[in-house]
Formats: sequence, structure tokens, C-alpha cells
Amino acid sequence: MQPMHRWILLLLLAGFPATGRTEDLLELSCSSDAQCAQFERGRCVDMACICTARGSGEQVPCAPLEERLKLTNIIGGTCPCPMPNAVCHTRWEQCLCSEGYVPSEDRRRCLPQVVQLGGSCEFQQQCRLADRFSSCIGNQCLCLNNFELQDGRCLAALQSSCLEDKDCGSCGASICLTKTKRCGCSKNFVHNHNMTKCIKGSAYGETCEHSSPCKVNLGADGQCLDHQCVCRSTHYPKRVANKVTKDVDDDHDEANKLEQITCVPIVPYGALCRHDRECRMQSMEQENATASTGHPMVCKWGECSCSETHRLEDNKCVFVENAAAHYQLGGFVAFVCFQFTMILY
Repeated sequence: MQPMHRWILLLLLAGFPATGRTEDLLELSCSSDAQCAQFERGRCVDMACICTARGSGEQVPCAPLEERLKLTNIIGGTCPCPMPNAVCHTRWEQCLCSEGYVPSEDRRRCLPQVVQLGGSCEFQQQCRLADRFSSCIGNQCLCLNNFELQDGRCLAALQSSCLEDKDCGSCGASICLTKTKRCGCSKNFVHNHNMTKCIKGSAYGETCEHSSPCKVNLGADGQCLDHQCVCRSTHYPKRVANKVTKDVDDDHDEANKLEQITCVPIVPYGALCRHDRECRMQSMEQENATASTGHPMVCKWGECSCSETHRLEDNKCVFVENAAAHYQLGGFVAFVCFQFTMILY
């Protein structure tokens, strides 16, 4: 190669970052996240592959996937997957729980995502997805206090005693609960704060005196805070299709609505996932934002990671104004360098 050509090639390659650490032995230059997929939790930032630690998101030296610690019997570990209700993601060669199942706390088992009343549970969410007024108590899904199991549902109980349904009409209830012989509220209704009558549920932002009316519409993670229905700190409000059915004695005003607001879990960075939609959050305040900024997280190698238009800051994916343009420019520069190198040789 002629001396002048060497200088030109060096100038072109000067734009690619390099480090003085042992990582110099690895090819860390990149123009897209796909080129960093060879590393454990690698992604492309400023045209160089960086790698982050599982869970914390802190930057660590990159290591090839072939050298990563092989975990057996772990959800998120490498295939094969001997655990019941686990499947191997063929592209990632990673063990994931099947649809309808979630990892246990130690990630060694796949548990049912939804557990019906009376069933065995390990997480509160397993019970709450089946009935918003249930809880995992002693590893069993049971109704909350002041709620009673009736016809497969947890129904709110009043103080009034009864022998049959007609005894409960004066307090707005339509059911005489068989176990305790107390008047009970029908589905989509709950007791008031002093348990003297049945009231309908309260929507997001409406006034309340206790949390039960909020849970009717917002779900198990709705709560009454400062006399207003809101979501718990671990959840956010989201518009969803209305699922309230038109049954006898139900609140028909709520049933006729096309949409309702419910409380949805906040997805943390690094959460286990099977596909992109499990990493996507869209609160009411962000309904129009993703059209211009894109979704903050995508599913990569079984974990929720920052998308190409976002970067990690304080364990959150933050939008980068020129990330998309930078990504396209990086790909173009890499292509030009490759073509020029081929010409020189």
C-alpha cells in the first residue's frame, strides 16, 4: 500500500472510537446494535459497542457470548430448557417461560401467570389478575377482608344481615352471601366506607373515601390517595378497551363506555421479555409521544433494553434527539470506509 493511501485510511478510521484497555483485542466499532449482538448485553453507542451488567445497567467490559457463564435450570439462561413450561427461543438460544407463565423469584421455575381463587400462588399479581379483590395469603389466592367468595368471585360484604336476597334491597345490595349471611354487592359494585350500602366504582381521578371503588375500574393496583383514585407507585394509568360486561344489576354507564383507564405495571429496564410489546409502556401523557420518538425499550436477548433512539440514564431509557440521524449516518460512514478499503487493496 502506498504511504499516501495509508494516511487516508488512518484518517477515515480515526472517527471510530478506540480504547486503551484489554477490550482493544475485541472489535468494538459498530454502526448498529446488530453488530454488538456478539457481546453479552451489548449495544452500539457513538459507533462503539458498550456492554452493561444484568439488572443494574452499569457499563462493564464486553465479553463474547461464547465466553459468558453458562447457567443451567435458569430462566434467561442458555438452552436446553429442562424446566416445565419453559421454551427455548431459537434465535437467542435462551430459555423463556411459555405464554401464560412467568418466572419464579429465583428464576428456576415457570409459574402460572393467573391463579384462580383457592389456587396455589407465590406472587400477589397471580391472584389479582384473576380477581382484583383477591390476594396471595399463605400461598393461596383468597378474598380480601370484607369480601366473600360467591359464585367464583370476591364480592363486597355489608354489615347488614340477611336470610335471602330480598332482605338486602334496602341497602342497595342484591345478594345475600351464603357463607356469612350478610348482604353483598353485585359485580362491579363495592361497599361504601362504613359498609352500609353498595356504591359503583370510581374512575381514575375521581373522588373517593377508600380504595375499593378505585379498584373496580382501575384494577387491583388502583388506590385512593388524598381522596382521589390513582395508581400505585409501581403502576401507571393507561387507556384500554372496556371489558365491563352488561350483566343484570351492573353499572350500565360504565359498560357502555368504549374505553376505560386501568393501572398497568411499570416495566423496569432489564425485565425479562419474549417480545417487544412486553417492554412497551404508554401512559396517557405519552400517547402521542411515541409517534415521534419511538418506544423507549425493545426486547433484546430476553431483556428489556433501550431502543436505538434512547439511551440509558439512571436506569431509565431517555430519548436522544439526534439518535436516529446519528444511527443512519454511522451506517453510511461504515459503508464508505469498507468500500474505500476494498479499493485500496
